[in-house]
Amino acid sequence: MAQTGLQAMFPIYLAREQNAHESKDAYNSAIAQNENNLNQNLESLYNKLIELEERIDQL
Repeated sequence: MAQTGLQAMFPIYLAREQNAHESKDAYNSAIAQNENNLNQNLESLYNKLIELEERIDQL
């Protein structure tokens, strides 16, 4: 079944540089989480575009 409306998007925070009090592992983990959120946002947008394309094809 097609979804209706937009799904909530995940916030993306692009770190400019590692904080002095932040470990390299924590920094890398934060970057990986941002990548994951960005990929989820892009997947949500892609799915919405597919849904819209299917609706247009039905017209």
